[in-house]
Amino acid sequence: MRTLVSLLPVKDIAAKMNDRMLFLKSYLKNPASMGSITPSSDALGKAIGELVDSLEACSVIEVGAGTGAITKHLLSKNPKLIEIDEDLSHLLAQKFPGLVVRNRCCLEAIRERQSIFGLVVSIPLINNPFRDEFIKELDQAYQSGFLKWCVIYTYGFHNPLDGVSFRTKERKKIVLRNIPPAHVWLYQ
Repeated sequence: MRTLVSLLPVKDIAAKMNDRMLFLKSYLKNPASMGSITPSSDALGKAIGELVDSLEACSVIEVGAGTGAITKHLLSKNPKLIEIDEDLSHLLAQKFPGLVVRNRCCLEAIRERQSIFGLVVSIPLINNPFRDEFIKELDQAYQSGFLKWCVIYTYGFHNPLDGVSFRTKERKKIVLRNIPPAHVWLYQ
């Protein structure tokens, strides 16, 4: 019987280990901004990618792109990536040279909106120190007509964007093959 390790090329194993070590380093620097000790799983990325593919077309912004675990499932949408951690931003630029990667706070990117966009949120909002400000910015973007839809995952059971006046709010999927298991929500 072949093991998973024998099925993956050595460079892929090394790249995954590098991503995990960099993610863990970022987690240790600022646990509240990371939410997990490991990048999102391929199963979570696939679930989010499929959901985004089913939504109305518009420009896509992914905030909190981390190591690109979700990003690689959004490539057909040519997303703009926002990552506040400098090391992770450099990693994203190397992994996805054709995408725009910005090392900045996502609030700035949302405030500077110039066209209609969809938002993929890879930032844990449970216990996040800027949650209230984030909710306020999303509500303003939605009320102004710039934010068309939002996809977010959370590790909690409750609506992570309670307080934003989206017309519809729906938990679309629970992904058990993720550490920790994740709930994927869609807002329109």
